[in-house]
Amino acid sequence: MPALWKRMSAVIVATVTVVAALVVPVSAQALTLSGDDFEPGNIITDTQFFDDSALSVDEIQAFLSKKVPHCGDLNKCLSVFTQDTFTREATSVLGNGADPLCDRYQGADNETAAEIIFKVQKACHISAKVLLVTLQKEQGLITNSNPTTDKLKIAMGYACPDTAPCSAKYFGFYNQVYSAGSQLVRYTKPTSSFYNSKPVGQKSAVLYHPNADCGTRSFKIKSLGTHALYIYTPYTPNDAALANLGGSGNSCSSYGNSNFWEYYQYWFNAAANLSSDVADLDNSVTDSWGALVDDSSCTSTANTCYAEYDSAIATWDIIAGTKYATGAIAAAYKSAGAVDGILGPINRSAENVDGGSNGNGARQKFENGYVYRNPDGATFVVLNDVSTYYSVAGGPAGSLGWPTSDASCHSGVCAQNFQGGYVISDPTGAFRVLDGAIAEYLQANGGINSPWGLPLSDAETRTFGSFGSGRIQEFENGTVYEKNGTAYLVADTLAAALADVGGVTTVGWPLAEPDRNGGTVSQLYSAGRVVKVGTARGILIPTNTLKALRDAGGLAGYLGNPTGEVTAYAGKDGFDGSKQAFTGGVIIRGSAGAFALPNAVWNQYRARNGARGIHGWPDGKAKSSSSRWSQSFQRGSITAAK
Repeated sequence: MPALWKRMSAVIVATVTVVAALVVPVSAQALTLSGDDFEPGNIITDTQFFDDSALSVDEIQAFLSKKVPHCGDLNKCLSVFTQDTFTREATSVLGNGADPLCDRYQGADNETAAEIIFKVQKACHISAKVLLVTLQKEQGLITNSNPTTDKLKIAMGYACPDTAPCSAKYFGFYNQVYSAGSQLVRYTKPTSSFYNSKPVGQKSAVLYHPNADCGTRSFKIKSLGTHALYIYTPYTPNDAALANLGGSGNSCSSYGNSNFWEYYQYWFNAAANLSSDVADLDNSVTDSWGALVDDSSCTSTANTCYAEYDSAIATWDIIAGTKYATGAIAAAYKSAGAVDGILGPINRSAENVDGGSNGNGARQKFENGYVYRNPDGATFVVLNDVSTYYSVAGGPAGSLGWPTSDASCHSGVCAQNFQGGYVISDPTGAFRVLDGAIAEYLQANGGINSPWGLPLSDAETRTFGSFGSGRIQEFENGTVYEKNGTAYLVADTLAAALADVGGVTTVGWPLAEPDRNGGTVSQLYSAGRVVKVGTARGILIPTNTLKALRDAGGLAGYLGNPTGEVTAYAGKDGFDGSKQAFTGGVIIRGSAGAFALPNAVWNQYRARNGARGIHGWPDGKAKSSSSRWSQSFQRGSITAAK
């Protein structure tokens, strides 16, 4: 391509690019650059130049909005700019598919500047950071709050030679960003006609200025990205320019590539920015930090990085700049994974918190939540979902008081323990406060993963006749009943059985967890054990016969499951006892107590007129041998073959 297409972003007194070339906001940067640090042969590494995942659309938009938070009356600044784009097919150096340049760009209506920059990054496999810096060093568009249409139509300075007017063929923001991105990539291809003018790995004589009398500087170009910059802007800064970064040198000074380097360092050099910002902090802030432990996250392409110290952590990112946490809060942040953990980047400095009667402490805001330090110095993570509810409830000064555990969130469900209760999401995402035994049990048995499921209601106080008062609360998998410091779930599978026997007003409060054995589910209540077998009705085994059931091996013993309700059963001595049938026998409750009779014994007992017969009431447990049952009664015994 002829020299007509080589763009110079240099300081020439008679050109219109002078102001744009000098717009380097050094005074607004904590990082201080020196011309001695400028390495002409390595302005940008290939890792940085070809990083096609450098920035997301959201990160680009946030970056543009940060640079121009308030757009001028022309309403054309890049933070709000939109344009219809058209589709471009994939390209290659010679048009034959070999040595590809850019992949297909799918056009769309009303694309933002951020979307255009992002899509060119992906299509041409060139870093969005390179495109952003070029937009700034050519026309100052990144920081211009009121750019004109004329500036936007030559946004990248592409096809604007120093010796002729800009080509209208390449006017327009989208056209400029795509064309310049594609051309920068073309310059890196050894098969292109431009490559050999300044080949990578060899010394080249690069002009200081369009005026050849100003001379040249010879140096080895070390990266393809740097090589592309020198073809795009074919001048290197002289000593006068490097001695006055951000200002003007002399009549032989050109600034395009030094400006590119400065902007890239100021905006995207994570390690240098973080180190400089920490060094600028007052000693009273950093004296307690201790030694640097790790800053390996501050790579050359990092958008967010951190430096971990013995007692502090400092973070930097391209939007928020440098933030830090210290002491116990820093330790909690590091334990939570720091920048890459659940809390994300640091958002604000630590602040003191008035907890009222609950005592005073502190907290610090992070992107995804807070770390709270309570009056005793303990720290806990409160994630954003919980934090919103916590704040409405009064925070540490409210009824919940200080957190006493870290937040636990999974699949949109969150829970956390506070002094005033256990806060947990319900299925709608709203929070409910649990306390007492209900809260204790839920936390001890998995919290949000408890077999109870999530709460569907708040706890309510109830009284069930002579069984006394307690609390009930609805959960996804049943109803929880709490009394005397214990809480048990009546699972949905038992709810019907409970209703079959008259409900809790009849059987009282649950006293144990449900038992499950195959298709049989049972649960102990104040008035006895409720049993449900498959789809059959629920049956109550009264409390006064439960010992006999246990002596017979329980529901898994020889009696098996009940087959009917308890019925009245009287003896000849006038005692009004009871009888309940099971698959493997009967429980008889008489004047001598309650005893289980296996079917073989029961059949003989019944044939002899039962409690009204000669044997009277059973008074001993059934005994078993290999082939026979035997059992004692008030007047004699019965032996029966198995």
